[in-house]
Amino acid sequence: MSDSPQPCDLMVRGDVILTLDSEDRTFGHGGIVVSDGLIADLGPVEELERRWRPAATVGGSGRVVMPGLVNVHNHTPLMITRGMIEDIGLAPMYTPGIPQGHWLAEEDAYALARLGQYELLRAGCTTVVDFYRFPMACARAAAELGVRAVIAGRVHDADPAALAAGRYEYSRAIGETSLEENAALIDRWSGYDDGRIRCDWAPHAADTCSDDLLREVKRLVDRHGGNVHTHLSQIPKEVEAVRARSGMTPPQLLDHLGLLDRRLIAAHCIHMDNADVALCGRAGMTVAHAPIGNGKSGRIAPIVELQEAGARIALCTDTFSGDMIEAMRWALAMQRVHRQGHVLNARTMLDWATRQGAEALGMGDQVGALEVGKRADIILLDGRSPSLAPLVDGYGVVVHSASGRDVDTVIVGGRVVLSGGRLTLADGDEIVAQARSVIGGLWRRAGRPPIG
Repeated sequence: MSDSPQPCDLMVRGDVILTLDSEDRTFGHGGIVVSDGLIADLGPVEELERRWRPAATVGGSGRVVMPGLVNVHNHTPLMITRGMIEDIGLAPMYTPGIPQGHWLAEEDAYALARLGQYELLRAGCTTVVDFYRFPMACARAAAELGVRAVIAGRVHDADPAALAAGRYEYSRAIGETSLEENAALIDRWSGYDDGRIRCDWAPHAADTCSDDLLREVKRLVDRHGGNVHTHLSQIPKEVEAVRARSGMTPPQLLDHLGLLDRRLIAAHCIHMDNADVALCGRAGMTVAHAPIGNGKSGRIAPIVELQEAGARIALCTDTFSGDMIEAMRWALAMQRVHRQGHVLNARTMLDWATRQGAEALGMGDQVGALEVGKRADIILLDGRSPSLAPLVDGYGVVVHSASGRDVDTVIVGGRVVLSGGRLTLADGDEIVAQARSVIGGLWRRAGRPPIG
């Protein structure tokens, strides 16, 4: 048998490799070998160079290499409200005086989804859950930019125009249209590019979906498989509306209808009493923890309590920011304030931002850590950045000091999709310009034209 180096597609090199695997292995002056989109080998560079002959090399001196981040809850077309909703109201769907999702045309949603997914890639998010109106537009954007994505529609039968005005009015026609949109998405996009894009079901929330619609979602999910994505106990109005309608809290209602289980990924989970926390924990559901959005509205979710009760915790940015490193930092600080103690640590935050999200999505055997056989979803941070010094254990400085701006290179399935902070598969400047044009028109319609 020949001892000569074997050919491979790519070698990723860095001063520090954080595998975030089950053994917490790290390598100084290490490398990762990529072949056919998968990790074929990893370890000290000098050993890899004896075994492999790469067609291309990425990284090198001054780079920190780690798994791509898994962001489990986003609505990229909601870029229209960011920077404004924080000082006006809470969730955009419930807030008057701002552009609303039902104002969008499909091409508007596509332009905004490209902007949102561009930002997420620039901040190192390689796996993104994205759902909203016109989910086909979100899928097109993910296909174009190279992100690994779980896409779903925004299923609801509450009339959004009435909701923004403070009224709950349920429409069978709206519900059927949103279900048809989600079903068409699954037929067209689920499994695209060797599974890089997957599609799920996403009932918006327990208050914006009638009981009948939630029952239909349960039937469709049982047939389709995958996850259910929703908002849960996000704002007091939601809890009050569900209690008035059913006599139950939102978690109790979802449990009653068979949707509160390990398939559920529920964002926010703020307004819960101890019984709700215990119920969610017993169900083994995943909390899509959105600390930035929660904190900007002055609220802290009982995340440690939910974790202690048995719920899985994964992180998301939920459109308020594309920066998962920022989300890790907010999550850690807010729980220490909430519990008035030194709870959680940087390594746990990295786990919430990678492995936990991957496992919740049923992708734990594919992404979330750097291990042989997993998909080569890898990010490289510029370790020459002053915010990444000193680099001691690697974990602390990434979570407590770095930012998404330190991400230099992003690889998804062995393909470089961001290099030097620039997209390789699309024109980032054009994406921003097109989205700004769409956003300007929507805000002018809302009576608040942009200044520039």
